[in-house]
Amino acid sequence: TDVDGTMALKRSPGKGRPSTYFWLGPPEMKGYTVQADVYMTEQKRALPNMGVTVQRYNVILKGNTGKFGVQTWAPHLRMAKEIKFRSNPDTWYTVKATVKIEDDGAHVFGKVWERGTDEPAEWTLEAIDPHPNTEGAPGLYTYTLADGYFDNVMVTE
Repeated sequence: TDVDGTMALKRSPGKGRPSTYFWLGPPEMKGYTVQADVYMTEQKRALPNMGVTVQRYNVILKGNTGKFGVQTWAPHLRMAKEIKFRSNPDTWYTVKATVKIEDDGAHVFGKVWERGTDEPAEWTLEAIDPHPNTEGAPGLYTYTLADGYFDNVMVTE
């Protein structure tokens, strides 16, 4: 659908569970980076959570709580880390994530910045999982309490 002058993938709240995954490859993939632009609208004083999935780690911009975080499977948060990051409704942000497997586990890296500005040189967030997910499909993640949009989705080596 058209939003803010660009054609984007829209996810709206519906009946049932508000979380949704959009898988972009097979579950055996590893060694890649996912990047996507996200746009959150405010409806009934709520914003969605939107992000990308890399090797079964979700890197998420959390609209309602003003945080940017990484987590494993949401129903069982075996590993999670969050930092403060204020996001505004009706603003495009770019979210980028990758995973590097090291001797001490999986190093999950995430970045977020306002679209149209320079990408930060440093990662916004880094988390270490001592029990790494060594593979998993790339994807998009949303917990939709209000309309959310994805644009310019890339999966690269």
